[in-house]
Amino acid sequence: MQQEIRIGVIALTDSAPFVVAQHLDFFNAENLSVRLVKQASWATLRDKLAFGEIDAAHMLSPMAIALQLGLGGSPRKNVLAPVVLNRGGNAITVNKQLAGVLASLVEGQTLGSVLRAGKLRDERPMVFGTVFPFSMHTLQLRRWLRLNDVDPDQDVRFEVVPPIRMVGALRAGLIDAFCVGEPYNSLAVNEGLGTIVATSNSLWPNAPEKVLGCTQSWAESNPAALAGLVSALRKACAWLEGGVENRRQAAAWLSNSDHVNLPQDVLEMALLESVKGLVGDAVNLKGGDPFIHFDGLALTPDQRPVFESLVVETHALTKEQPLDKAQFANGLLPFAY
Repeated sequence: MQQEIRIGVIALTDSAPFVVAQHLDFFNAENLSVRLVKQASWATLRDKLAFGEIDAAHMLSPMAIALQLGLGGSPRKNVLAPVVLNRGGNAITVNKQLAGVLASLVEGQTLGSVLRAGKLRDERPMVFGTVFPFSMHTLQLRRWLRLNDVDPDQDVRFEVVPPIRMVGALRAGLIDAFCVGEPYNSLAVNEGLGTIVATSNSLWPNAPEKVLGCTQSWAESNPAALAGLVSALRKACAWLEGGVENRRQAAAWLSNSDHVNLPQDVLEMALLESVKGLVGDAVNLKGGDPFIHFDGLALTPDQRPVFESLVVETHALTKEQPLDKAQFANGLLPFAY
């Protein structure tokens, strides 16, 4: 008899490994009956996983750390993140006004200096949308802002917006820019609302984006099911790395109303390794790092420094100092380091 597993997912291009594993019967081959349960927000997904309403999740890598350490109001739960599903796949999109500011900077000016001058004139601070406080999106936004001489804690304001609502928030003027996973950057550009100014690979190359997440208690009670999930998702990631036609087929599956529910050609932007460029044309990223890489490989010792940096930067978001040795070691446990 197949074991039933409920997996929480967010409507994003990088949910592809779960959708592929379902369509190609990789879950069935592991004697698993998997139900993909779309979640409205990352906070909802986190809470449902923590309290057992779902068994596993399409999870932000910093969210695993936040749960493990109980950061920022997160329930404290021992969690496992045995598989990195993808690396890359996010971008930063700015509205027309901010794009104009960036384009009009003259020698001696920075975005930071312009924003601080505006603050002295009592202009409202610009608002940057992020999908969840403890996310690669927040960390990447902060990196981009600092590169542009902006103090992310003083010069701008952050607003948490679920991915599916990000483009609408930009359209309504509730935010001036955002960092989100595809397809929502390409969608904003297609609708003439924004300009992409950076990709996650340019800000933090090879950083772990989404992981398979589950609680330690569920893993201990369901070792065979977890092993089956890991095996199926690794096969799905390998299939997604198998060429253009595979990724095009994945985009078709993702476009279904049960999944991302957006046109296939929009979903192909990221999966076929191209995103909308600064002037609205597709910029092909082949020949360099792919826009999104599906991983699924074992977490080896040589990757430990990336996860150490992730623990440090995630903890720093709380403004709690210092990060002691016990917390640091505990933050690495989801990744088995």
